[in-house]
Amino acid sequence: MLKVGVQSAGWYDKNEPMKSFEYIKSCGFEATDFNIDHYLNTGKLDKEGLMPTFFDRSTEEILEFFTPLKEASEATGVAIAQMHAPFPVWFKEKDEVNDYIRMALDKCFAVCEYIHCPAVVVHPVSRSTKEKEWDTNMELYRNLIPLIKKYRGVKICLENIFSRRPNRIIEGRLSNAADACRMIDELNGEAGGDYFGFCLDVGHANLTNRNIKEYVKELGGRLTILHIHDNNGLEDLHMIPYSYLATGSSHVCDWEGFVEGLKEAGYKGVLAFETFRIFSAYPKAVHTEALKLISAIGHYWSETIGE
Repeated sequence: MLKVGVQSAGWYDKNEPMKSFEYIKSCGFEATDFNIDHYLNTGKLDKEGLMPTFFDRSTEEILEFFTPLKEASEATGVAIAQMHAPFPVWFKEKDEVNDYIRMALDKCFAVCEYIHCPAVVVHPVSRSTKEKEWDTNMELYRNLIPLIKKYRGVKICLENIFSRRPNRIIEGRLSNAADACRMIDELNGEAGGDYFGFCLDVGHANLTNRNIKEYVKELGGRLTILHIHDNNGLEDLHMIPYSYLATGSSHVCDWEGFVEGLKEAGYKGVLAFETFRIFSAYPKAVHTEALKLISAIGHYWSETIGE
């Protein structure tokens, strides 16, 4: 059966890792997507320039900092199945900032190896044309190959992203499965191994009007991890699946097709939810019940896929 996971944002307390992991396990989760992006605000570096950050610490100091996290994961059996790296990871004509972010990513990869996390999402970046976007992202990921090769059992995952225009959302980086497959295959070819995979963000796919079942099937074995959340087809809401079925909207996410696609594609990863908006949408008194509902949906899907 596939494990069910959820992002660490909203319930993880860095001052009480063990208590946090015991709590999320009691809610029915077996894995988590760790938000290491919370430790570096790259947008602030872009606006204000380089400044002291968490990643100025040595790699050894950072690993020591995350030792309680690792111990909590091992003691509770809640795996750290994936990690969300800081983003954005590239800014035009900001070489000093980009070099700093690359240094931080190197330390993120080291943390992944240390805590036995097999996958880390590194977002693609946006440019003014498709051609520039392709070239910039290929160069970005190509420059990470020497870094990721230093660490055993860690894979960089690209993610499908949407773009915004006034009063509307449009297709963004790697919204098309064909582009995602091509980039992953070219990068792995250059790297000489299986160092790159894909994180399918289901909510982003819904915003860009993808056929989710066909998207999953086209990705095939490249699909490594998931970001599962729901929206109304108009805004990136990060809510619980099935939340918008009652609206009757033509933009409702095809959850049945998604699960069928995972089954047909032979997906072996974690059913990882990125539903952090529940913590602002619902009263704190019902957060635990909301988390249990999310895990129940995940286990229902896991059973369905395992049939």
